[in-house]
Amino acid sequence: MDKIFSTIEDQIKKLDSRGLNVDDPEVKNILEMENYYNVVNGYKELFIDPTYTGPDEKYKDGANFSELYALYLFDRELKNIFIKYILEIENSIKAVISHDFSKKYGHDNYLKISNFDIQVKPWEKKKTAAQKIGAVSELIANIQRDVSRQLSKNNPMISHNMLNYGYVPLWVLVNSLTLGTISVFYSYLKEKDQNDVGRKFNLKPDEMTKILFVLTIYRNACAHDERLYNLKALKVDMKPNMIKTNAIHDKLNIPKGSGNNPIFGKNDLFAIVIICKLILKKESFSRFADLIKVQIDHLSNSLKTIEIQDVLNQMGFPSNWYNIKEI
Repeated sequence: MDKIFSTIEDQIKKLDSRGLNVDDPEVKNILEMENYYNVVNGYKELFIDPTYTGPDEKYKDGANFSELYALYLFDRELKNIFIKYILEIENSIKAVISHDFSKKYGHDNYLKISNFDIQVKPWEKKKTAAQKIGAVSELIANIQRDVSRQLSKNNPMISHNMLNYGYVPLWVLVNSLTLGTISVFYSYLKEKDQNDVGRKFNLKPDEMTKILFVLTIYRNACAHDERLYNLKALKVDMKPNMIKTNAIHDKLNIPKGSGNNPIFGKNDLFAIVIICKLILKKESFSRFADLIKVQIDHLSNSLKTIEIQDVLNQMGFPSNWYNIKEI
């Protein structure tokens, strides 16, 4: 059936009929400015009565639109906070990779397949040697396409280097590459090069690889204004895309679930907090954690129908999450 257009008045009546308190006169203005789909459909889940078996859906007794909107605003603030510190990490990783790689392989280093690891690993049993080379070739082609895009946009730094030298050094180009491309770039480095880069962050290659892929998912969600607070990293090639268990999980006494994996801090928003703890400088991480706490406390004061821990559970935050500052 076709979707039928609903006026703001119709939308408010629908919410009222489902048990959501919409008496606040600001509801109409909010829905006009923020979009019903973004606010209601995006953040209603915690306020829906799971025991209701009738038609459509029913909100929990006493649920108020202001609570739902507070969660929406909370998520918006989280995106502003997380993107700031993810970008700080991204810039550091790009700087280390471009410096180390260029020091070893020269100015046109990223165009040579021989500078990457083309050996098929034991966990890549389904890949042939030709397919592995093809995957590295695809990475190089993607980088070249990015150079073309930057030239078409008249990016001054890219244009200057191409016009004057005929190539763009990696230490210049790296600022234009996405974190997703950088994560793939790192995953195809030779083992020694992965170790040399990871050592700068006290991370082993398998830890660093997972961190980069998970970080990319959350960075993109922030950049594209997608819902963040309950985002989970998706499965890739039928394997969970999650960071490796580390000492932080143990020191916070996070319970274990299936596969002996901690139930929090693996493929959820708290995993990004753990990544920030591992990579950011102490002072920077402290500010990051404090900003999150301020928003959590503010949201807690706005909730009546649900508990703040309900939200934290969706975020993957254990109740003692703030203790991570002292680890």
